[in-house]
Amino acid sequence: MRDKRSQRTEEQIQQHNADARVSMQQLREEQSEDTRAERNEVIRLEQRQSRRFTVSRRRTNDQQRQQVHCAFTSDSFLHLVFQYEPDIEYYANSKVVIGALDKECPHCHVLKFKNELPGMYCASGKVQLPEI
Repeated sequence: MRDKRSQRTEEQIQQHNADARVSMQQLREEQSEDTRAERNEVIRLEQRQSRRFTVSRRRTNDQQRQQVHCAFTSDSFLHLVFQYEPDIEYYANSKVVIGALDKECPHCHVLKFKNELPGMYCASGKVQLPEI
């Protein structure tokens, strides 16, 4: 059917559309006012049902999106440490900021991340390891 439609010329398309308009006009003239009103009511009910389904589906999608968002809030990351999923790209979340190893411990001169506590590796200079 799709192939037939794609192979039609512009004149054939125009003729088909004109024929469809004429047949629709004849159908409307043959129908009584009551029949037309019933048909319109059926169409309205179908549209309402379709809208309800669409709204329901959107609500479901929004709820799922909120659940995923809640899973990526900063508080929940503390719990996710023990439930790590390798398929989830945690680094892509805006709440996850790891940064670079660009801070230096004042005691042992080890490079560390921005928010790591000072002296975390050397107990603030109390532990000294021999150089390798």
